Amino acid sequence: MSSSGEDPLLWVLYVAVVAIAAVSASRSHAGSSAHATTRSFWWPPPVAATILWSVVAVASLAPLVFPGLLDAFRRQPVRTRDSGEWWRVLTAGLIEDGGVLLTVVNLLLLAVVAIAIVRVWGWYRALGLFLVGQVLWGLFTTFVFPSDGAGTTGATLAAAATLAGLWPVVGATRSLLVASAATFLLGVVLVIAGDAHGVAVLVGMLLGAVLATVLPPAHLARTSISAARGGIHT
Repeated sequence: MSSSGEDPLLWVLYVAVVAIAAVSASRSHAGSSAHATTRSFWWPPPVAATILWSVVAVASLAPLVFPGLLDAFRRQPVRTRDSGEWWRVLTAGLIEDGGVLLTVVNLLLLAVVAIAIVRVWGWYRALGLFLVGQVLWGLFTTFVFPSDGAGTTGATLAAAATLAGLWPVVGATRSLLVASAATFLLGVVLVIAGDAHGVAVLVGMLLGAVLATVLPPAHLARTSISAARGGIHT
């Protein structure tokens, strides 16, 4: 199983996961408030989303100026296992090793996902999910299917997929449940294709479902309760 994402066709699936997350998040936002609009959802972006994106952007662009940072922070399973360089599990998800074009694409995807998850989950749940998603992705690509490299794609896809895990738990509308099913299928297709990013998608869905069970966003929890009582028909 590969984590390189070198096949352009795979990127079509990555973009599809992010697009589904974006559309479903904006739909849930519009459904939760009579005054919500697409413009208010996407702009101006939440402070937490801006901070997350800025931190990753600075870290991703820094190796273009200081090339030595890439070797210091990228994923190197042998050095993590044998030399105790555990920081690589996290830092490999904050920098890019694919050049300028891949860096720009990943930052664009992250910008969309960061806004979507912060709007839906709230800032501390969203940041926590992004970090946990990256740690699990880093551990998977270090120990289960070891591979050298760096990039934000795994963490971004895992974060996007948390929304697909959220919708079924909170009793969302049929369209959001379809979005969850589509995300799951995309994850499975990626796994079948031998792409480790499919695992990131499926793990992200699991994280979202678990967090939604134990600590759901307050506004969605209220919506779910109202629906159960017949106040909202989905």
